[in-house]
This record gives sequence, C-alpha cells and structure tokens, in this order.
Amino acid sequence: MGRSRALIPAATACGLLWIAAVWLLASDVQPSALIPLGIVGLVTTVSLLLLLQHQHSRLHNLVASDPLTGLVNHRAFHETLAFELQRGRELQRPVALVSLDLDNFTAINDAHGHPYGDQVLSAVGGALRKAVRANDTAARVGGEQFSLILPGSDAEMAFAVAERARENVAEIAVHGFNLTCSAGLAAFPADAEDPGALSQLADGALFWAKRDGKRRTRRFDPGHSPATWSDRQRAEIAALLGREKPIACVFQPVVSLASGRVVGYEALARFPGSSMRTPDIWFAQAHGCGLGPELEAAAIRAAMEPLGRPLDAHLAINVGPSALSTETVQRTLRGNLEGIVVEITEHEFVPDDDSLQAAVADLRERGALIAIDDAGAGHAGLKQLMRVRPDIVKIDQALIRDIHTDPARMALVESFVRFARDVGATVCAEGIESLDELAVLADLDVQWGQGYALARPSEPWVEIAPDAAELCRTALAETFRSMPAERHPLGSSDRRLVHVSARLAGARTPGDLEAALALIAAELGASKICLSAWHADQSILQTLAENGERSDNDLFAIDEYPVSARVLLEQETVQVLVGDPDADPKEAQLLLELGERALLMVPVVSRGESLGIIEAYRSDERAWTRAEINRARVIANQFASVIATLSTVAARPRTVRANGGHETHA
Repeated sequence: MGRSRALIPAATACGLLWIAAVWLLASDVQPSALIPLGIVGLVTTVSLLLLLQHQHSRLHNLVASDPLTGLVNHRAFHETLAFELQRGRELQRPVALVSLDLDNFTAINDAHGHPYGDQVLSAVGGALRKAVRANDTAARVGGEQFSLILPGSDAEMAFAVAERARENVAEIAVHGFNLTCSAGLAAFPADAEDPGALSQLADGALFWAKRDGKRRTRRFDPGHSPATWSDRQRAEIAALLGREKPIACVFQPVVSLASGRVVGYEALARFPGSSMRTPDIWFAQAHGCGLGPELEAAAIRAAMEPLGRPLDAHLAINVGPSALSTETVQRTLRGNLEGIVVEITEHEFVPDDDSLQAAVADLRERGALIAIDDAGAGHAGLKQLMRVRPDIVKIDQALIRDIHTDPARMALVESFVRFARDVGATVCAEGIESLDELAVLADLDVQWGQGYALARPSEPWVEIAPDAAELCRTALAETFRSMPAERHPLGSSDRRLVHVSARLAGARTPGDLEAALALIAAELGASKICLSAWHADQSILQTLAENGERSDNDLFAIDEYPVSARVLLEQETVQVLVGDPDADPKEAQLLLELGERALLMVPVVSRGESLGIIEAYRSDERAWTRAEINRARVIANQFASVIATLSTVAARPRTVRANGGHETHA
C-alpha cells in the first residue's frame, strides 16, 4: 500500500514534466533559464502557468458573454460579425444577420418586477440557442434586444431561422402575458458589405416589423427601411460609375393579352459581377449616398443603346421620382421621346411639391408616355396615381401571384382596371408566371402583361413564348364564339354576369333553373334566391324555384302583401330589412319566420309587362349596395324566357297561401 502511495507523486511529476516539455516547445521561454529551478521547481512553475492560462480563458469568456443569458454580449457580437464577414469575403459565401426585439417587454417588468423579467430574458437566451446551428452566433446586444449571426445563410434561410426563433420565444410561459418578438434581417453581400451597414439595415427591417404591428419578420427593403450609407459605400458607387459600362440591360417583352402580340419592351438594369446584390439595392445605396441620379442616368443610357427595336414597339425605362426632376436625368432624356415610356417607380416616397408634375409635363410634351410602376405596392398608392395621371398603370406582381385562385386579388385588379378605364389609361400586369394567371388577367380586361410565362428578360428583341401567344388568341376567339369558358374561377363581375345570363337564356328545365339560381345567389351575396311567376288575372304568385331546389309550385295570394304588389304593379325594386322601422310589418314578420333578416325584391319585366319576382334573402341584416341592386336588375330581366317556359297553372291549383298561413282554393 505504501508502494502505491509513493508512485502517485512520481506519476504526477512525470505527467507535468511531459506538459512542461510541450509548453516549452510552444513558448518563447529559454530552457536554460529554468535549469536552476530543478525538477520540483519546474513542476510547480508549470502548474502555476496552467492555472493562470485557465483563469485567463475563464476571464475572456466572462468578458465575451452576457452573464444573464449566457449568449455572446454586445462587444463580442461586433467582433464576431466582423470576423464572419471577412471569412464570407474569403470563402465567397453569404452571411445573414437577424435582429430581434421582445414586444412589450416593459409591461412584463412593470407587472412582475425586474427579477422576474430577468428570468424571462434567461429563458429567451435558451430559446434562441435552440433556434440556431452550432456554427451560428446568438447574442444579447441590449436590454431585450438580440441578434443572430448566420454564416453561410442567405436571406431566405435567415428568414426561416428568424421565424423558428420567434416560435421558440412564443413558447415561453409568462404569467399574464403572451411573449412575442419581432425580427428584421439583412444579408451580406446582397444588402451591405461592412458590419456597421449590415447591422443598420437589419435594425431598419426590425423597425419596419415593429411599425407594421409587431409579431412578424421583415427582410430589409430599401423602400420601407431607408438607411444612412457610409463613405465606403459611396466610394463603391463612385467606382461603379467610373467604369466604361457600369450597367448592362436586358429587355422583357410587354404583350397585348387580347392578341398575343408584343407591344413594347421594358429595359431592366443589371450589374455585371454582382449577381448576389439585386438592382434595387444598388439604386437604394446610390440614392442614399447622393449619387442616385447619376446611376439612374447610366441605366437610361444603357437602355437606349441597342438598335433594331421593332417600329411598333415602345421602350420602357424605369426612373425614380426624385431623380426624374434632376438636371442629370433630364440631360439624358433629351429631344423627341416618341416611343418611350417612362416608368415612375412607386417604392420611393415623394414630397408634395410641383417638381414631379413639371417633369412629367415636359416629358409628355416631347412625346413620352408615363407609367406608374409597381402600382399597389409602394408608398404613394392611389394618391400618386392621382398626381401623375399615368398613361399606363403597371400592377405589382404581389397582386398577380396566384390570382386564378384568389378572389380578393381578382377584385383588386378589377378595381385598377375600372380606374384606368375611367381615366383613359392602359393596365399592364407585371410578374405573370403561369398560363392560369395569364388567362384570368385577360378575362379581367387587363390589356397588357409581362412576366416569365410570356418571356424572360434577355438580349433584345425576343418574341414571347408560343403557348402564351396561343392562349391569348384562343381565349379571345372563345369570347366571340360563346359564353365564358369554365377553365378557371370567374373573377370579373362583367364576365360573371355574361355567364349567368347565358345560363338563364339556355334554361329549359327545372334542373337548369336550379343551377342558375346557385350562381345568382353567389353573385348577389344572398343566402337564398326565389323565383316566382305572376298570374295577374288571378293575383297569384307561383313559386318556380327556391334556394337552388325545385319547389312544390306553391301559389301565394298577393292581396295581403302590398310590398310585393307594389313591386309587380309599379315595377319597382324594393328591399326589406327586419330592423327598419319603415318596413312593412307583415313582410318583416314573414322574414323572421323564414329565418332571414333582409330581402331584396326585383320585378321580372318583358315588353313593359311584369312577369314575376326575383327575391334574394340574407340571414344577416345587411342592406344591398347600389352595385348589387343594379346587378340584380340586370339578372332579373333575363328570367322572362324562363318564366314563359316553366310557368304553368293548373285549372284547379292545389292551394293558395294567404297571409297568416290560411289556405284557400283558387
């Protein structure tokens, strides 16, 4: 046993001697300096050095870590971001930065006190660590502000990480509160190339998310998150402008959706050697650095350089509204501008002054057409449309995407079409990516379109895809030949009316009528539709169909229903609301018995004679709008042939129901 105890110090000493040898080889200490120490002194010295190194490592970690959450702290965050961006340059890989902020965290502190709030922050740190990979960095950069550094992630991947982080935070239980956070992100090199600018852009996107209602993630967008750019970024734009050809252009056809023919080309700026940074980022940076007009002028020159454009096709160029009135851009847009369309982007806020209107007036005098680009997506909206009074309204891709499955988008596009029709403008849909979208837009009377389904941007002057051109031509031919095809949901109210009218005109059986009534109910927003024929010689209404189902051909005396009589005799459209104090009590009572609260009665008239009544019911007490009433009138007049075909009264009808439900023989 004594022998074993004697071996322990010896073994320990040998181990320390081995460590000392390794340390000496890796250090600047001369071995001769340690000879006087002897073996015991050497072991003791090495032990102390190892202890100091361990303590130094602990102190460094403490300095670099946030003590409450265990995440990287503010100082270490900036060091790590600079390091990862440098590695991103060397490896030519993206780096994304996500800024997060807890929503309404002050209320939690006020309600439960700061110690409880610290517990919540500690839990948030754990939630963020679970949301990122091992090589990512999660940091606490402020009170309730956090950041995620994501090497190798582009903006799309970072968005997914940000959403995962927000979901993890939302799972933290907080007494009396739902814990949520907002996030903003920016990416290197697509949005910025230095750490300060990237942090600023991510914070700007976070502010946008907060401004939009919190509890969401936003990616940096120069239109919504304006930034202050650095001297380095200004030098970058200046160097770009110093090139012989700073910008190249590709051209995308603009197509007539009625004929499938190319009516023009839009010039789209491209920046050679900068595939990861989009053109809108370059232009936003240039404007932020005070060099926006110079870059826009370079883009105009590049667009106008190619020769051979077809004589009947216009050339569309994009210009920001603030640059349009500058001398730099005006010098570039000189002389006769016939065949040129100047597209004014809607992403940039423009103050209420007369400079834009004056610039637009000058361009028009010299033959240019004016377009509002990305309508429906930017700052000014309808206000800018009213100020500019464009010749062409270009609808943003966000309103076009999947329009064939979205009635709300159909309605919005239809409203732009009506506005353009009223002011004498042409509507052009941007970003058409499928033939289904193309077909619906053509049916909505959108005159022009462009997008990948028609042709991709390319060298001048490409034609459109044959299948897209064929769809445009055949769709127009179908419209001439027959009623609308049912290859997709009908969006246009005009087109739906045509479809309903065609159904009614072809109705020859009760089954045909039932199908038509279902369409009418949807068109008018009604829960039930009833069609009745009037037999004036007997003062009887004969129900032909109700609520899409074949009726029992009940007969109703109208003597005790003066409102119905007025509709027939005076050929007047009437609506009855249960809560209206002026409503006929008997009609209101009948509505309640039927479980309805609103009724619209429209006469069916042919050659000046009332043939029957269309009744539209609603289960909620909501008045019909003028547009709905007018559509109901148009539809009602199509029922004349249906009533003539289906209305028959036997010589001895079954029963006639008068007011109160009493049955009499007619």
